[in-house]
Amino acid sequence: MRILSFLRWSIVGALLALLIAPAAITLATGTQLVVVDGKSMTPTYEFGDLVLIGDPHPDDFQPGHVVTVGRPDGSMYTHRIQEITDGEALLKGDGNTAADPDTISYDQLVGAVRGHIGGPLAAVLAYVQTTPARISLAVLVLALLLLPLERRPADAKDGEDGEDGGREDGDTDPADQKDPPATSAEDTDRVLGDVFGLAGDRHPHTEKPSLLAPQEQNGPIRRRSPQW
Repeated sequence: MRILSFLRWSIVGALLALLIAPAAITLATGTQLVVVDGKSMTPTYEFGDLVLIGDPHPDDFQPGHVVTVGRPDGSMYTHRIQEITDGEALLKGDGNTAADPDTISYDQLVGAVRGHIGGPLAAVLAYVQTTPARISLAVLVLALLLLPLERRPADAKDGEDGEDGGREDGDTDPADQKDPPATSAEDTDRVLGDVFGLAGDRHPHTEKPSLLAPQEQNGPIRRRSPQW
């Protein structure tokens, strides 16, 4: 059970790390993650890589820097500055054979590349940024947290274990035993007589008087006057 529990928490931790990784990178670096969806910057940035784009700075607007430019339709592209003439920059993709047809000004910059992530890690991070992936991972984490790892004990069968801690119907609990019934006066007289010799006449046909309560025999009992 310990191995299964450790495995479950390891998987949950890995999934949670994937969920928060993009946001953690963004907060730690002050950048945004953008997926490279073209081949114009190969081999510097391959298709599917992530580039970390930070806010533009005047120092970024000079030859050799890779910048991200916004188009009028809201899309963006990332190319390298080739040269600057009269405040206008000429850009070119590292994988392209010709420069871009239009020049751009500093005001058109959306940001500048501060770093990039490539390989399988980039593919995973790009995937977990999508809404379906986030929902799927969240459901999987919840399912793992609610998954029981221990078997519940089987219910006791009828007649085997009762409410008194498994005692069968025929068993007797010493605490449930009642006091024995009180002995009769005749039995008490016989015991006292055997011990103290108070039983009187031992003849089998002689009726023994009770020592516990005087009985009336041929009339009421009379007290004799003491003999001085």
